[in-house]
Amino acid sequence: MKSELIRRAVELRDSGRHVESRALLNPFLDDPLLSGSANLHTAWSLDNEGLENSALKYYRAALCGYLSEEERFDALFGMASTLRSLGKYADALDMFEKTVLEYPNKLEIVPFYCMCLYNLGRDHEAISRLLNLLLKTTSSKEILTYKRAISLYLEDLDKIWDMENSIEG
Repeated sequence: MKSELIRRAVELRDSGRHVESRALLNPFLDDPLLSGSANLHTAWSLDNEGLENSALKYYRAALCGYLSEEERFDALFGMASTLRSLGKYADALDMFEKTVLEYPNKLEIVPFYCMCLYNLGRDHEAISRLLNLLLKTTSSKEILTYKRAISLYLEDLDKIWDMENSIEG
């Protein structure tokens, strides 16, 4: 029943029928077995419709209900991204950090986490993380040619390499 309900709600949402999707999920928002999934997909529907403020309460409710590991990731990541899009950067950062801690191998978090770091004025950290992601995921021979050089800058983007003028003599 759960998988069929969720499949149908996702189908409706994907076809732009957000209100119908939420109406299908609404009776299950307080169901002990289905509330996590029903709230998560309600939140996504609201997000997709541009109703991010309304989506937050459903993300919170989803995280209090039963969720599979993948759904938990989706709820944490969705809530973090929604908080960031609403300009609630400190709250978003907390949620991104929690998500990264629980799901360190989920690389799709990194660009959004970096946008949040940027929003908080932590530009160097954001760029370093993005460069690290690039080096981990690219297959571009042109970029990989410079992997060593890029890696040297990951820790200190402001480092100046002027060996000629640093030698005393």
